[in-house]
Amino acid sequence: MGTLASAGTALASPSLELERTIRTSPFVGSSVSIKDGEGTADIVRDHSLWLVDDNGRAIHEVDPSTGALKRTIGRAAFEAAPQFGGGAVAGPNRSGDLESAAYDAIADELFIFSGPCCVSSNLPTAFRLTRDGSGDLQVESYQPLVSGSNHTASAWNPGDREIYVGQGSVLRTYDYATNTLGPAFRITGLSGILGLDFSPRDDDLFVVTSAERLIRVDWASRTIVPGWSFDLATSGVRDSRGVSVILGSSASDDRYYVLDGGDTRSSGDPLRHAVYVFKVLDGGGPPPPTGNLVGNPGFETDLAGWSAAGSGTGVTLTRAASGHTGTSSAHVVNGGTGTRKCVLTDTPNWVATTQPGTYTASVWVRGDVAGSTIKITLKEMNGGTLVRSRIFSAPLATAWNLIAVTETTASPGSTLDLQVFIPRAQAPPGTCFYADDVSITLS
Repeated sequence: MGTLASAGTALASPSLELERTIRTSPFVGSSVSIKDGEGTADIVRDHSLWLVDDNGRAIHEVDPSTGALKRTIGRAAFEAAPQFGGGAVAGPNRSGDLESAAYDAIADELFIFSGPCCVSSNLPTAFRLTRDGSGDLQVESYQPLVSGSNHTASAWNPGDREIYVGQGSVLRTYDYATNTLGPAFRITGLSGILGLDFSPRDDDLFVVTSAERLIRVDWASRTIVPGWSFDLATSGVRDSRGVSVILGSSASDDRYYVLDGGDTRSSGDPLRHAVYVFKVLDGGGPPPPTGNLVGNPGFETDLAGWSAAGSGTGVTLTRAASGHTGTSSAHVVNGGTGTRKCVLTDTPNWVATTQPGTYTASVWVRGDVAGSTIKITLKEMNGGTLVRSRIFSAPLATAWNLIAVTETTASPGSTLDLQVFIPRAQAPPGTCFYADDVSITLS
């Protein structure tokens, strides 16, 4: 992957690629779920991503690598916050519309902004979180905002060390100590602001909008970077509400975490209020990605990125308590009364945008009973159209065995669908198979 252009330099047809998603309904290893995703803030020193939960009147701290929930700060903490400088506690009317978050890395302070939606008694407010004696961030105080304030986006700029808030097409600075807003200004072509973050690498501003776009703004010139505006809806985002830029070892390794606040998915959908993790490919000839492209290969904490879609009725996917390596594996079970097709598939696909080269997919599998035929296939898809597929079959054994298949890209820019399955005729009720240590590589 190539390096993104420096501030003010147009990129050569960059492309956005979905790397993985983080489940929030419920969180990994937890029964807690976000009720309505809004803003985000990244805190590097804690290796934490904070997610703002509007309807839950809470904020959630998660590990951005694993998606595991670290802790939740609920409405009681916000309602008990004293007014900065003295005054009444916040009470229930100031936590009813939590909207956005901004983290000041110099002062080590986290700010949460609430708005006036959607009950007339809701009062717009800025909350400040500081470290307590144990070193944890806790709600410390609040400031009442001007009536009608609705800062749907906020971020701290490491360049000028100012907090910026956004609403519609308007941006302003905000000072918590004085509780004042700076003059309003606009950036040509930018509207429907719902999430902001500044990159500590170059101070450029990244914005998600109500049009489901991820946009980069050259902060020095206050202009949108040409060619750097991506459609998030094509990756499944329905209501982009927050963005956080988490830096890698170089600009090419940076990741963009976008929180989806869409409420139209069913309560059991793993993508409901999910965090989408994107990377940007430089169109000027980035080398192909290296290493395992599967983000959850060993099923150690959850089943994120996997499903039993395409299986027969009654087939389920769960986690087993042992694996080829590690402490768990995927367990595909036929819970029906007759034979059923049993499928393990990546959902969404780990390879969302193919590059030229040869992809190799492999997986370790075993069964409780030997004899069935197990298959692994890679399907190159262009939208809903099958471009090409490759399949490999092997007998299922009770010991762990590795099966693999290769696919040379026929249509770069397509997606790869990985499936491991046993055909219907060979999968009676009971355990179909176990799978572990899945890998997809490109050469």
